[in-house]
Amino acid sequence: MMINLENLRVLSRNNDDFIREILEVYLTNTPRDIESMRAALSNEDWQTVRYFAHKLKSSSFTIGFIEAHGIFQQIEYAIRDNPIKPEVDHLVQHAIERCEACYVEIRLEMNNAV
Repeated sequence: MMINLENLRVLSRNNDDFIREILEVYLTNTPRDIESMRAALSNEDWQTVRYFAHKLKSSSFTIGFIEAHGIFQQIEYAIRDNPIKPEVDHLVQHAIERCEACYVEIRLEMNNAV
């Protein structure tokens, strides 16, 4: 399992409608935010890349997607310390791959448990 909804369940007091809404927002916003981050990366707009990495880090943590949280945190650190485009590009590509795999799991979770 890539996601762990336990914290979200506690926060929502096991409100399945709330959990479903949060997951739907993640599925809607994350691909759009990643695309914005990629566009900023292509322009070496480091502040915007860092903004989206921070935003995506937080939303990933909310749904218990700790792997993505860590990758987005690495992107933030890489930009803060000394942005090297190939390194950041590699991290962004890794984040995209992991998020795309997670979308499948989220949809299954929404269909089965929530």
